[in-house]
Amino acid sequence: MGKLAEAIVSLDKNAALAAVEEALKAKIDPLVLVDEAREGLEVVGEKFDRGEYFLMELMRAAQIFQGVAAVLNPKIVEAYGGIRTNGKVVIGTVAGDIHDLGKNIVKILLECRGVEVIDLGVDVPTLKFVEAIQQHKPQVVGMSALLTASVSEMNKNVEAFEVAGVRGDVKIIVGGGIVGEIDQKALKADYATIDANVGVKQIENWIGEA
Repeated sequence: MGKLAEAIVSLDKNAALAAVEEALKAKIDPLVLVDEAREGLEVVGEKFDRGEYFLMELMRAAQIFQGVAAVLNPKIVEAYGGIRTNGKVVIGTVAGDIHDLGKNIVKILLECRGVEVIDLGVDVPTLKFVEAIQQHKPQVVGMSALLTASVSEMNKNVEAFEVAGVRGDVKIIVGGGIVGEIDQKALKADYATIDANVGVKQIENWIGEA
């Protein structure tokens, strides 16, 4: 593991930025540095899976990665015109619900794996989901909710995707406390889970198949 990856695993932002600066001065390809940063984040994600790191450490690592990306992105755009990502996911908490902890954990875990995440936030209306699919063309849409009353809202969203002609373009995953309290057959989704890690693995599988 290189200096940058080690710094991320150690949750040391200053060391991570210093490693980036040193590598750029040595004319190291910025894409190589992005891959190394992702390697560090993957180790952090593995530590989270094993219970060695918790949400605070996961968020800290994601913040460090974002700081590193802010330095590297202009270099990558200059050299290549953009940055490579491992798939694209649109996520949001459905209308009428403002809970976002689980959604935020999934977002961090996906970003740790190099997936581009378009986070629509909370209390997201149906039209905003539809427009996000049309604009960003993700492989997966994730909808989160804690309230059982949100089942109808989630299904309404899926019906709107069908009407808009985009349902066949995406896989739909549902998460949040709602999943453990209802019959999952009531959801018009491709997959539902209350476990963030299980959800992320399913999303990765879908992206790999796309």
